[in-house]
Amino acid sequence: MDKYNAKDIFHEGIDYSYISLISKKLRIGIIGGGKAGTIKAKHFVKSKSYVEVLAKTFDEEIIELAKNSKDNLKLINEPFNFRFLHDKHIVILAFNDDILKNKIKDYCDEKYKIYIDSSDFMNGMGVVPVQRNTDNLTFALNTEYGNPKGSVFLSNKIENLLKEYDSFMEFITKIRNKTKGLEPYKDDIIKFIVSDEYKKAFDDGKSEEELRNNFPKNIVDYLLEP
Repeated sequence: MDKYNAKDIFHEGIDYSYISLISKKLRIGIIGGGKAGTIKAKHFVKSKSYVEVLAKTFDEEIIELAKNSKDNLKLINEPFNFRFLHDKHIVILAFNDDILKNKIKDYCDEKYKIYIDSSDFMNGMGVVPVQRNTDNLTFALNTEYGNPKGSVFLSNKIENLLKEYDSFMEFITKIRNKTKGLEPYKDDIIKFIVSDEYKKAFDDGKSEEELRNNFPKNIVDYLLEP
């Protein structure tokens, strides 16, 4: 390949548009019960989505996963039928029949369904990012040019960093939620607590003291109520 063409492809990148979906309300349809289907099923089952996997054969790992899942993973041992797609929000293509894939993609385009192609993410509408959760935070990460192992590597580092902020975020989120209706103090309180300076006060055990030094007693008493 011409070196200039290769450079252009590398710098083209991918434009992602992120949205956080409420997992328990999602219905996921996976076509293919092999390794690729198993990986996607594990992701969505872990996030408590309802998952159906349609295939003629299933890997042992996904069979065990279905045995140990709480009613949110169903294996369907049947040939493909478009009825399978009717009630699905997201469709995962985890098989190798390109002719059938194209028919399913056309159907999904017509019905405005999101589909993901496990064999080549550029042929689908999206990718399943690496997702990590702390007690109070959730984040997902992709690389611009498709590097799953690199995404896992960076996600582990980011997760360790966010754990340092986990209890602080829990504390200031509770305060933030109590500021509703506390005009004219609301904006000033939120600006005050969402800062590096207040994070340091929290780490030093002075979070309450700093609030009392900057806001009326009755307001702070309310904010700090259990």
